[in-house]
Amino acid sequence: MEKRRVLLLGASGYLGSQIYQELLRDNAIDLMGTCFSAQAAHQLLRVDVTDTPSFSAILKEFSPHVVIWALMSATDERELIENGLDVLLSQLPEKSKFIFVSTDGIFGKGTGSYREEDQPEPLDESNPLATYSNAKIRGEARIRERHPNHVIVRVGPIYGRNSVGQWDKRIASMCADLEAGGEISRTGNLYKTFVHVEDVGNAIHELLHGSYHGTLHLGPAKKESYYSFFKKMALLLGQNADSVKETLLNEAEALERGIPLDTSLCTKKAQELLQTRFRQVGWKNANGIDNDKGE
Repeated sequence: MEKRRVLLLGASGYLGSQIYQELLRDNAIDLMGTCFSAQAAHQLLRVDVTDTPSFSAILKEFSPHVVIWALMSATDERELIENGLDVLLSQLPEKSKFIFVSTDGIFGKGTGSYREEDQPEPLDESNPLATYSNAKIRGEARIRERHPNHVIVRVGPIYGRNSVGQWDKRIASMCADLEAGGEISRTGNLYKTFVHVEDVGNAIHELLHGSYHGTLHLGPAKKESYYSFFKKMALLLGQNADSVKETLLNEAEALERGIPLDTSLCTKKAQELLQTRFRQVGWKNANGIDNDKGE
């Protein structure tokens, strides 16, 4: 039986690396992963999706059955969507599945517990992440209009050590500060659905082979504040959790800075649909072993 050709865009990134390693173990697919920088080009194809001629040639030559968009850039997201995504949607056959990784940042009002059918709300331009999140909104809309055979997965902050040993920047920074004997302050009324990088990789692998189409929110059932997240992770990793201090952000300041206070996701549909189990923050396995230490 012919293997399914899978094109993973952004395979060198933090999440992309996890997905790439997950899919490498699947003998039912023929995997091509891409990167942007020459330094990351080992085993990966160097591709600039905004370079229309070269990107078009790759799509035509590889002719993927599935494309996974794990590209994300705080500075260049608009160009990735306006140019790269447009090229992909104009050339991808209707029968090919497209999995697009989006963000909880599309919910700019911050009322929380967002469902898949809730309408996106652009972030205020005063927020530094507005360009990124609002570009994702435009990307989602274009995909729905032009390619029905899609899965848009929305995630909150992704954390944990991925399969190539890389930690997310939040935890890496926390550990560096606490190990140096310092204190960190995190907001106790700013809520997110934090999701482990391994669980996102597993879910996307499952969706690749599944029949689901549409939008899906990934993550555990329980939301966390930034304070509770860092406190739990400090405890889990054997750091001095007493050095994690709580601050609060009042509504007037949040409004002035364009910060939505609660972009947590309702993940009930994913819990019911997928075999992937999304761990709660601070999770240990059945033997009480710290999962993120890999012991």
